[in-house]
Amino acid sequence: MKSKHLRLVVVLAIAGLTVCIGAVATQKIVEGEREVSIGQVPEAVRATLLAQAQGNGINEIEMETENGRTVYEAEVIIGGQATDIKVAADGTLVGKEADDEEGDDEDEADDDDDEGEDEEQVALAQVPEAVRATIMKEASGAEIKKIEKENENGQTIYSAELIISGQEVDCKVAPDGTLLGKEMEDEDNDK
Repeated sequence: MKSKHLRLVVVLAIAGLTVCIGAVATQKIVEGEREVSIGQVPEAVRATLLAQAQGNGINEIEMETENGRTVYEAEVIIGGQATDIKVAADGTLVGKEADDEEGDDEDEADDDDDEGEDEEQVALAQVPEAVRATIMKEASGAEIKKIEKENENGQTIYSAELIISGQEVDCKVAPDGTLLGKEMEDEDNDK
């Protein structure tokens, strides 16, 4: 009698699992999602994903359609925490979210209070043309160490860290290309 109940429980568990897996697969098809490899994504997407992964391995990449445009979402483990990185087909970073303990997505900006307000490192190719022109003019052939897209008081600002004649220079540029400020760090690394 007990073995009949055990078999029934096992059969029901398998049936329930099959229904759940089918529902997830159906939902992915309806949402237009499909898993792809890093070799299947456009070069601009690959460059952004690798830069955002910060040397960590990319576990999974899904290609999906959101509001009529193709978006690639990659899962990366950064600092022991699963992080979802979304990139548009042209390589533009759409978003980056860290999963909290319950598995729900939580905005990374909430987790990085010590890193400033909504900063995200971007490639030169990802900034607006006017911003790129200003950065290139200010760098005038010098090394561009990094560029960050920041949100300061509700305004988007691009901050470029340049190395000019061995000196670190920070340039802040508005989205329209206006140079908002240029600061050199002194020998003690104080601005």
